[in-house]
Amino acid sequence: MGDNVTTRSIVFPIYRNQANIPSLLGAVADFHSRYHSDIEFVFVVDGSPDESGPLLIKELKGSGYDYKIIFHSRNFGSFTAIRTGLEHASGDQVAAMAADLQEPPELIVEFFSKLEKDEADVVFGQRTGRS
Repeated sequence: MGDNVTTRSIVFPIYRNQANIPSLLGAVADFHSRYHSDIEFVFVVDGSPDESGPLLIKELKGSGYDYKIIFHSRNFGSFTAIRTGLEHASGDQVAAMAADLQEPPELIVEFFSKLEKDEADVVFGQRTGRS
C-alpha cells in the first residue's frame, strides 16, 4: 500500500463459506468498482475446515484489490475474527460484514455515506427480520 492512506476497510470473518465465496467476491468487485483504490478488504479465515481460505487466495491473486487474508489456527468465533480484522484494517472507516452476505452489501455503502457526510461518528445496523 505504500504511503497511500485507505479511507475504507471492510472486514469479512470467514468460516465454512466455500460455497459463498463467488457471491462474496462479486460484492467485493462491486465495492472496488464504487470506491476504486480507496478501499481494502480484510478476510479473516477463522480456522475454517473447508477450502474457503485456499479459494480466496486463488481468486484474489492478481485481482488488483487491496486485500489481506489472515488465518486463525482454529475457530475462535465470528466476534474474535472481526476483532482480528479490525486490528489489521488500515481504513479510517471500517465495516464488518458477514461473508454469506446475510445483510445486503448496499447497507455498507449507506453506512460509509453517512460517515462521509459527517452525519455520524459511528454507524451501527441491526436486522429486525429475515427475508
